[in-house]
Amino acid sequence: MTEKRILDAVGTIVERDGFEAVGVNAVAAASGVSKVLIYRYFNNVDQLLVKYIETNDFWLNADFASLPCSDVREFAKQIFRAYIDMLRKSPALRKLYRWELSTQNPAIDRLRRMREEMGMKIIDSVCQQTGHERSRVAAVASLITASVPYLSILSESCPVYNSLEINADSGWQQITETIDYIFDKILD
Repeated sequence: MTEKRILDAVGTIVERDGFEAVGVNAVAAASGVSKVLIYRYFNNVDQLLVKYIETNDFWLNADFASLPCSDVREFAKQIFRAYIDMLRKSPALRKLYRWELSTQNPAIDRLRRMREEMGMKIIDSVCQQTGHERSRVAAVASLITASVPYLSILSESCPVYNSLEINADSGWQQITETIDYIFDKILD
């Protein structure tokens, strides 16, 4: 219960002011939990941020086993639909990506390693099921996983990108349909 209050406070701070504003004093004030207790749970701000990130990052929390699909193409499509949906609904996740691009620290390093491990498990599984070359599948996954957060972050300040309304459902529907098309073509 206390840990959840602390992490919820981090989320409130992140959504309002960004990751740079997260500090023990701010978290204590927002959560109503003493600084001593925050340190007891998390040791330091980096560990607090790691726990928050681990709890909220799409790739670390998606339950890929629960996606009911024996068709690898449909599985890939479902993953990226869920990814887009979560990014569009979560200001904190968009701020995480923005912060990650501009920060180098142990929390970010750990997040990147964990995402890399998860991504490679998915890529290896796709390659095993389809017989496609790992480097090709990894390149396509990289292009999509890099462009989707970029466009979702950009949509906050730029409504149109290459004629797509990225701040509207219609634009994201076009993006989703194109991702589906890519998977239909490369995972035949």
